[in-house]
Amino acid sequence: MTAEILTSDEECASWRRPAPRARRAVMALYSWKDPGWVFLVAVLAATPFICASAMAPALLSFAPTVEPVGQVADARAFAAGASSIGDEAAPFQLMLLTLADRFADAPGRIQLIAKAIAAVLAAYPLAYFASVRLPTVLAVAMTAAIASFIVAPFSGPSDLALALFLVASTALALSPADEGWDRAIFEGLLVGGIMFALWLLNPVFTLAGFAVLSACPFLTGLAGFSRYATAFGTFVVFAIVAEIAVPGLNGARAEIASAMVAEGLVNTARMVGAWGLAGVAASSLVVIGATAVFGGREHARGWAAGAGFLAIAALASALSGAQPALAFAFAGAMAVFSIHSPFYDGIFRDHDRGSIAAAGAVGALVLFWFALTGVDGASQLKSQWQAGARQESGAAAALAIAYPTVNQQASWARAISGFRGGQSLVGNAPMDQSEMMFEAATRAKAISKAGAPIAFLTGDDTACVFAGGRRCRSDARAAAADASVVFVPRLDLSEATRKQKDHAEAFLYTEFKLAERTQFWELWVRRGALIPDAAIEFGQGL
Repeated sequence: MTAEILTSDEECASWRRPAPRARRAVMALYSWKDPGWVFLVAVLAATPFICASAMAPALLSFAPTVEPVGQVADARAFAAGASSIGDEAAPFQLMLLTLADRFADAPGRIQLIAKAIAAVLAAYPLAYFASVRLPTVLAVAMTAAIASFIVAPFSGPSDLALALFLVASTALALSPADEGWDRAIFEGLLVGGIMFALWLLNPVFTLAGFAVLSACPFLTGLAGFSRYATAFGTFVVFAIVAEIAVPGLNGARAEIASAMVAEGLVNTARMVGAWGLAGVAASSLVVIGATAVFGGREHARGWAAGAGFLAIAALASALSGAQPALAFAFAGAMAVFSIHSPFYDGIFRDHDRGSIAAAGAVGALVLFWFALTGVDGASQLKSQWQAGARQESGAAAALAIAYPTVNQQASWARAISGFRGGQSLVGNAPMDQSEMMFEAATRAKAISKAGAPIAFLTGDDTACVFAGGRRCRSDARAAAADASVVFVPRLDLSEATRKQKDHAEAFLYTEFKLAERTQFWELWVRRGALIPDAAIEFGQGL
């Protein structure tokens, strides 16, 4: 028996009838406002996240205490000229820490302020770009999400690089509703500056940015070509000036990019496996697929741009170890809410129940992931404030570095274990590292006041963070060569610390003598150096 096929107008009309109340709700998601007003509201939406990071009492971290302290030491050595910009893995991150160092003393607070500065540098351009490219609700949600993503306690330099890449891609892969030569050139200047910042932060995302940049002329015509030329020219000018100031810089960045790609390829399979079934990835693919079916060739510039961007962003995130969730959300936004989206016709012109339902479903799904990013960031910031408030005194308060509770460690460990490098953040260091560093800092200050230069034999010259006024060296070994007292940790605080101890063993036994041993440290005094007995309790514990 063959199935009866219903073809009457009465049967087909049900999904093509108008739905005025649903249409008004969906129109609110897709409606635009004056760009200046949207820019202001978007910036205001990002401000609470920025302020929450800048004013937090302590940095919430899984990383060993020596790592955030070492990053501050590296930044101070970089500012003092003890290390070359060409030798650093992420000079832009060190520049942010150097700037933040002017506003705080504790290492954790410096890290927090650096995150807040980075969020400002990303949120303001994104609000400017999105205000003429995307509906009001989405522009505001994206700006708040990017700020929360950057200032979240567990975000790192790779995540900041992804955020800056997303900001630049918003200008390059989306056509503005208000296109003009002046805007195109100004946006090109901003994008060129962002691309160079990425070059100094994570060159893999710079390469990804150039891939997105190449699509710009095809999306926005002659004005887009002027944006392309201006961005490319600005980057080249910055690169030439940097090469003149620091010969070999660009070659060193290219080598770092090559090494990151080689290392990332080894871990890409695990990254894809971790995210292959993630909700945001699956829903973004469904959204882009639905847009392609709904829009067809007439709206290819909307869904094709989103699909191409998704492939580039996902690959760059996998190679760099960045958390790619936000990239999937941006790709869905490009397909659904750009001015080339097919859903505008279905809402504002040829609207019916079917088109309104499709537009509302994909739009709400995209906005959900941006809202979830903001909620997750707010949750982490709340935990950061609570952890910092618990450390009202002692080592954690002095360093402004706090650790999550045991229950939080277990849940967050499961959450981040899928990311490349996530396992190394969990259980890699004893929770007494703050006490350990605080003990060394207290003793170091006393010895420094006695006139003896000191050094900590850790991976970085962390002693310069605590020994007030001493010029930071490029690493701990260089600092030990000029020190009269060297603190040698009895625990392997990090892989870099273990290597420093192995390399310095002969040096210590030749030029120093063991004077004191505590629970966590050995104090070695240079032979012939005059150290007051009050500063070093000779022979204690030996």
